[in-house]
Amino acid sequence: MRVLVTAAPEAGHVVPLLGVSCALRDAGHEVRVATHPSVHGLIAGAGLAPVAAGLSGREVDAERLRRWPESDGQPATQWGVRMWVHVAAPPMAGDLAPVLRSWRPDFVVHEEGEYGGPVAAAAAGVPWITHGWGSPLRPAADLQALEAEAERAGLWGGSPVPPAAGLYAHGLLNPCPPFLDAGAPGAHRVWPLRPTVLGEGIPPLPPAERRTCYIGFGTVPAFAGASGAILAAARAALRLGHDVVATASEPALAESLTLLGVDVRPFVPLPDVLSRCALVVTHGGAGTTLAALASGVPVVVVPQGAPSQQRMAAAVERAGVGVQVPSGGDVEAAVAAASGNPTLRAGAAAAAARIDAMPGPAAAVRALEAVRP
Repeated sequence: MRVLVTAAPEAGHVVPLLGVSCALRDAGHEVRVATHPSVHGLIAGAGLAPVAAGLSGREVDAERLRRWPESDGQPATQWGVRMWVHVAAPPMAGDLAPVLRSWRPDFVVHEEGEYGGPVAAAAAGVPWITHGWGSPLRPAADLQALEAEAERAGLWGGSPVPPAAGLYAHGLLNPCPPFLDAGAPGAHRVWPLRPTVLGEGIPPLPPAERRTCYIGFGTVPAFAGASGAILAAARAALRLGHDVVATASEPALAESLTLLGVDVRPFVPLPDVLSRCALVVTHGGAGTTLAALASGVPVVVVPQGAPSQQRMAAAVERAGVGVQVPSGGDVEAAVAAASGNPTLRAGAAAAAARIDAMPGPAAAVRALEAVRP
């Protein structure tokens, strides 16, 4: 079986796909992963074959600002889907077309924020499977808005835009744990999938030795540079007696954190730090949030404007595994409320067991093999 995997050019879009992609390869199937070369290092590092397609994240963002300069400073809720549909998807679909013609994969697996893959797959007569990020899935109203945006963009050319712009049309691999997800509107064939946590198997420290607070707001500059929220979280965690580790690539933010006494790093292998953690503060990206919960660590979620982050924030609080901070909310108070909270700690421990019980990538491979065209 040949499988072409497609992803938007951001680490947060690529990493969730690696578990299934590697499992497909290990099962003897041919796998290629198509995205911009700026993130090919992640793909090659996992032992997979990258294919150049689409624009870089910087190019996408620059074109967004050129077309809609008023979006500068606006929250991502106002322009995120429009940018990925109008700016990123057409070049991706165009670059994928010759790959599909020459290689003829049996399936396309695209992540839920990459909208060009379904267009190219439909034109080539190839079925496509959507791979979720691991965040709670979009409600029906958001899927209808996505469909309308694809219509405005002329993304599907002369063909009618399918429901939800093709999202979930032939199936959904969903790594969002059921205790966080309210359902999958528009998805008629769903395969649950345990989220990939790189470095699984590192034994956690006993609870008495867990005293670290990790602060990580992802790799996207617009989120990772949220200095006000990050500094507030660091001050609160230090005051509560935690050792604090934070990722920060922006020099001024890194310097401010260092002056507070924070262990600042440009990158942290999550399993290494999570095994020592009593608390994680994050923007609500699925990778960090699910990795924390898979390690039994409660979370404080400070969403930075993306709808998926807001859904994750509400979900962790509803599930009793964390605290959400609404826009303009008090980050320090949220950290204080979550730190040492026995109810949240018990909820996160139960969450870890439930995530561990989810089907792994091998089960997803068997599912895809069973529906092979």
